[in-house]
This record gives sequence, structure tokens and C-alpha cells, in this order.
Amino acid sequence: VPSTETELGEQLHAALQAAAADVLQEILRNRIAYEDIFVVGSFSEGWGNSLTSLDGKTDIESDIDVMELVRGRLYHLKHHCSCKERNLHPVEYTNGHILCSGFATNPAKPFRGSSLKPAVDIVAACRLCCYPPIAPLLPSRRSASNIAHSILQSLESELTNSPCHVVHAAPPKKSGKQLRVSTTFLEKRLLRSLSTLQGQLFVTLKYLVKKVICRRVQGVKAYHVKTITFRMLEETPSDQWKPENLVSQIRRSLQILSSSVKSSCSEDEAATKPEDKIMNHFFLCDAALYLKGADKSSSQEISRVLQYVMKRLPELLIKFIHTLRPLTNTGTFHFHPFLILPRMKANKVRMSAAVEYHEIYDLVRESLVRLSQRDCCSPELKQSLLQHISQLPDCARTARETLKALAFLKFRDRDAALKVLADCRGHTVSEGISWRSERSAAEATKDLMWHYLWSNDSAWKFCFEFDQRPELEFLPAVLSDCFPLRLQNYVTYHYVNFDAFLHSLRLELTPQDEDAHRWVNTVALRVGADIQELVVGASFCREPKLLIEPWRDLQAALAVIPRRLADEVAQRLKVFDRGEQEMSSDSADATVMHVHVL
Repeated sequence: VPSTETELGEQLHAALQAAAADVLQEILRNRIAYEDIFVVGSFSEGWGNSLTSLDGKTDIESDIDVMELVRGRLYHLKHHCSCKERNLHPVEYTNGHILCSGFATNPAKPFRGSSLKPAVDIVAACRLCCYPPIAPLLPSRRSASNIAHSILQSLESELTNSPCHVVHAAPPKKSGKQLRVSTTFLEKRLLRSLSTLQGQLFVTLKYLVKKVICRRVQGVKAYHVKTITFRMLEETPSDQWKPENLVSQIRRSLQILSSSVKSSCSEDEAATKPEDKIMNHFFLCDAALYLKGADKSSSQEISRVLQYVMKRLPELLIKFIHTLRPLTNTGTFHFHPFLILPRMKANKVRMSAAVEYHEIYDLVRESLVRLSQRDCCSPELKQSLLQHISQLPDCARTARETLKALAFLKFRDRDAALKVLADCRGHTVSEGISWRSERSAAEATKDLMWHYLWSNDSAWKFCFEFDQRPELEFLPAVLSDCFPLRLQNYVTYHYVNFDAFLHSLRLELTPQDEDAHRWVNTVALRVGADIQELVVGASFCREPKLLIEPWRDLQAALAVIPRRLADEVAQRLKVFDRGEQEMSSDSADATVMHVHVL
């Protein structure tokens, strides 16, 4: 049981991460009208989505994994299938794979990520009629296991509640001839059950592998970390999971990995073990894990690096601690589903008095497209567009009111646009879920996540896919260049922060709006402000000293914004930089004068 507020907060935010993944999965399913698509991997497992914080934000080097079952394809497992149909043609199973040739080697279709939208891996998978024997559930293992009985029961239930499947991956030298049995749902169930200390062990090991070991030598993967974590759960008595034991448990985990790698390097083992096998799969009885792309010499190098890590473990852990963003007692958990949607293909918009949450995305997208069209400004078109925008519910209030103001500006009704903006004065979007640490992780469910999304202005950050960027030519250049903004991922990916968009309209149309200028000041001081917030701040800030801190972030981002806007912002930044230098010079002069007086 977590004993401190910090531990409670971390466990709560891990549960929030799992709930967010379940909601994202539901939105994705509703948008494509297909139930057999799943959000999997670290984003859905609660732990490991970020190596720096449990605030809901995905690491730039991480991704969102999506698994989609191929329609109409089902394999039957020889010697394990209990299906009643005739002519099933069961397939052979060996070493965690079914024998089935003619498939591509790479199981994933990757989409690049950026600082705003995480990378996505979409994996095609085929159903398997049943799981093969699951090692930790066998009587011999179960009787000696330190995993709680209730958790083992939940794994047992997962065998029938989740679809067993195979993915397009194979052991070394077997590519295109075998398909790998996936245990991703069993892994998710076990990782979601981790206590705070167990989660800390997993994340720390993942950090050491990704940020320390793999920067020196390739071959060890995050899946090895998962497997060792699961072994630690099974082998470590419950009374040993104490904060004072965490470092020793990390060291023991590294020793397990080191011993496994060493055994693959030895001459005797090499003669009996196939293809650089280093350890057994945790769930599949006869399956092996390998060092990816490693030969004997690289295995020896991995072994040396592991010895280095264990020798300098205290120093490396201190370095890791310094990278962490601590959770506050009311730490905010960020979840913007329309920013991180794994699939962004546009759907046809339907007119409805009751819009479903997943339909918000296409309503907003279609509104931007219609605003960019060079059509005649007839009253009928204006009315049609406003009716379309008005369908958006209050959980997308900022997006809705921004689009309304834009519609009025498009049709040259400035007074109506000003009234819309004035009516928004004092309204704030929801930055995320602020739950105090004393709340139970059991409360962080999918239903409560849905309640948060519907009861707050939650839908205001979007990433859209446009073949051609919508040009809002009726706006001043500084705004039309900034909204929407092309992302680094792909030329077709475009970002809109409607909170920044709304405030930019207020600053442009009502320059003396003090409430809007307070928003600029807040953005300038905010850690992690996004590029549109920073550009709006740089364009309208009345206090140059406020932009001294974030100006380097802006300079680094100028390469991804339109040249005209980049030049304008860069010019302002140069002025601010000169001002900073002058202030530094004045401060130095004052110090010298003070010394002379003394």
C-alpha cells in the first residue's frame, strides 16, 4: 500500500494514464466504426509512457501503439484448439510463433512524431483462436509465485476477455516464415497492477536501457525490461517491496539482465542455445527473447556496458532523478485526445442536435475547411456555417466561439465577432485533470475520464490532416500564417490551439483588452508553452522582459513556421535580445558603482 502522498500521487496518475488510453481507444473505435482496434503499449499500460513525469504527456522519443485485427482472418492452434467447426486447418506452434509463411517481417507501420503530436505505430494482427499455455499460470509456477492471487486471476480472465492474436514478426533468420504470438493484453493487465514502487522499478530500468545502455551499444530493448520486471514481481516477496529496497532491486534486475547476456556470450551456451537467445519469454512457455541485431562481439560489448552501469548505478540514478518533473499535490494530468488521435482521416459530418464526443473532431475540421473556401459571402452560406459551428457542445466552447468569431469576420461582420469575443472574457479552458493526491487510484476510471471531458472545456487542442493547408485569408498575416500551423511530422499535419487562437483574435481586434494581455503574461511564464502560444505571445507582448526567458525556445521553433511569420517574430526577438543585453549591462554597471561606493 502506498505510504506517502508522493507514492499515492504517482499511482493515481498511472491509473489516469490507463483511463486516458481506454477513452482514446473508444474515441478511435467510434470514429472508424470498428471495434477490433486497440490502443496498446506504454501509452495504455500506465507506466513508461514518459520517463520524466506521470503528467499524461508522451515522451518525444516514445510513441502510441495501435493494434488492429485484420477482418475475417482467424488461425487455429494445433493441439490447443477446441473450436467445433470442420476443416479448420490448424497451424503448428513452436517457440512462441505459428508456422505461417508469406508475410512481411516488420509488424508495424510507423508514423513520425513531433514535440506536439507523438509518433504512432499501427500494427496489423490476426486472431488466434486461443492462447497457448501461459507460463505464470501453470500450477508449478503459480504455487511458488509472489504475484497476488487476485492479479493471477485477472490474467486468467484476460485469456478469454481479450483477443489472442499474432503479429508479423519472427525469430532471427525466420522472417516471412512465422508469425509471433502476442501477449500484449496480458502485459497490460500485469503492468496496470503495479504498485508505486514496482512502477518506479520498471520506469527506472527503462530509463537505464533507453538513455544509458542503448546510447553506448544496441541490442537491449524495452521488452527485456518488461520481462525482467515481471520476473521481479514473481520472485520478490511482497514484504520486500519497500522504498529502502528500491535501489537494491534495480541492481538485482540489472544483474539478471547481465547474467542472461553473459550466458549468450559463453562458448558452451552458444553451442546449445539458438540464435543469441538470452532469456525465456515470461508468458509463453517455450518462447525465447533475443538481443536485437546482436552478434557475439556486440553481446560482449553489451555485457561490458551493463557492468559499467552497475558500477556507476548511484551516479546514474542521481542523474535520472534530476530529469524528473515532480508531481505536485494537485498535479495536472494532461489529456487532449484530438491532438494525439492515432488516425486522423476525415469523416462525413452529420447534422445533429446531440453531438457525440468523437464527432467534435470532424465538426471542427469541416468548419476550418469551410472558413478557408473562397466562396461568395451570401447570407445563406453565413447562416449555414454558423449552424454547423453551433452544433459543437460546451466541452468545445473555446473552439466553437473562436470558429463563430472567424465566421463573422469572414462575412465582414466585425461587430458580431467582437461580441462573441467579449462574451468569452473571463472564460478559461481546462489545462487537464487536477486531482489531489489523497484521492484513490481506484477512482481514476474510464467513466470519470469521460465525465471530465464532457464537463470541462476540454476539446481545444487539435491536430488535423489536410492535403492542403486551410488559408484564412480574411485574417491579418500574423494570424493567418500561425493558424493552423504545420507540424514537423508531415507536411499534411496541422495544429490548432484554439485557446491561443481566441486570445490572438482578442489581442488583434481589441488591443487594450487587459484580460487578453494577462493571458500573454501567463504564457510567457508557463513552462512548456506550445509554439502557437509562444508566437502569439511574441507578437502581442507589451512587456519585452517577459519574453527573455522563452525566446530561445521560440528561436528553435522558427524553422517550422511560415517564413513571413518567422521573420516577423525573429525581428521582435532580436529587439528583446538587445533589450536583455542592455538590461544585463545596466545591471553590471550598477554592481560596479555599488562596489566603488563600498
